[in-house]
Amino acid sequence: MKIEALFISDVHLGSRGCNSKELLTTLKQYEPKYLIIVGDFVDGWLLKRRYFWTPDYTEILKTILSYSQNGTKVVYVTGNHDDFFREYTPILFGGSIRIVNEYIWNDFFITHGDLYDGVVKLKWLGKLGGFGYEVALYIDRILKKLGYKTSLSKWLKKTVKDAVKFITDFEKQLAYQAKQRGCTGVIAGHIHTPTDVMVKIGDDEIRYLNCGDWIENNSYIIYNNNKFEIKYVK
Repeated sequence: MKIEALFISDVHLGSRGCNSKELLTTLKQYEPKYLIIVGDFVDGWLLKRRYFWTPDYTEILKTILSYSQNGTKVVYVTGNHDDFFREYTPILFGGSIRIVNEYIWNDFFITHGDLYDGVVKLKWLGKLGGFGYEVALYIDRILKKLGYKTSLSKWLKKTVKDAVKFITDFEKQLAYQAKQRGCTGVIAGHIHTPTDVMVKIGDDEIRYLNCGDWIENNSYIIYNNNKFEIKYVK
């Protein structure tokens, strides 16, 4: 299916919780003019601590490379888990793959969001949270084998991220940043919560979109025929 743009965030390649098969199916479903990755595509924090890589992860990279070879413009916006790129940005590969820290596209400010999250700026605290989340994912797999439907990782992520959102007023802060840049909207990731709302900043309303993630929600955003839409893969 040909579309104007496809947005994904928080894939976390390197995490055992990444739903790579579902992402692969989605990538092969579309022919976008733009693929915009909104941070945390690779989980550098986890890969530094222990190596975990599957054939699906390699296939995802190959699919994205084939996108670029077939004319799709790929924009990779860095996040806190792949912040190792930030020292070298902007990076341009072959004219069609660009790695940046933030991006403006079609009057929308695109940022992972961690740069405006006061808690994640305390990097040691963020890494501690990431370790706890990985443990929760491991426990989840055991619970599923025992027939339980409860997701400890989802509860943990929601509880922690809701607290972060409360402290930093995440949506309003990103909407404010978009307004400061003269944009009418913002597209983010980071808090793993797919969202499409209008946020009032002064006399203006800024559209706030969040891509969600490929850990619990398997969510993404497409833009086609002048319309954004959040989609889910079951």
